[in-house]
Amino acid sequence: MKQSMKERFRLQTTGAALPLIAVGIGINLIMGELTAVVKIPLYLDSVGTIFIGAICGMYAAMVCGLMSNVAAGIIFNPAMIFFAPVSIVVGACAGYFASKNGFSSLPTVIAFGLFQGIITALVSAPISAFVFGGITLGGTDFLVLYFRAIGESVQKSVLYQGLASDPIDKCVSYVLVYFILMQMPDSLRNRFPQSTVR
Repeated sequence: MKQSMKERFRLQTTGAALPLIAVGIGINLIMGELTAVVKIPLYLDSVGTIFIGAICGMYAAMVCGLMSNVAAGIIFNPAMIFFAPVSIVVGACAGYFASKNGFSSLPTVIAFGLFQGIITALVSAPISAFVFGGITLGGTDFLVLYFRAIGESVQKSVLYQGLASDPIDKCVSYVLVYFILMQMPDSLRNRFPQSTVR
């Protein structure tokens, strides 16, 4: 029997999935803050969201992404709250890709990661440009400044920055999740009936 959207949401965000979502949020916060401190042109703040998408499903990943941005905005950088829609999209895509056997092989993971990066760049660019003028105090700001210095508009600079860094960022994130999943025992995976990775 086909489950309703409401039923799928309930199953993916309660029970054994709930503490795992909290772990995903923790992973996002730690990875995101590390890259911000080191000032590398990546984010890596959606590794936990992508992992939750693979193991618990789309709705759990969307919740993980949303709550990660809220927490990061409160603890580290208020700008992160405005990018919550981007994290929700990442969660939705990660869960969808996983449901299509997106984690079945490394080449597939890389392809989905690159595609996810393009989607993320297109969603995040307007927020960065119109809310923050392209500068969010992240490690990728120097790319925005470079494109501005060569005469591009704020909107184009932010979009070019996203297209330059987001596909690499999401590809690395997806590959990290792939290797985490490969190390997980079946007994642990089987605890999550919504898992799209078998």
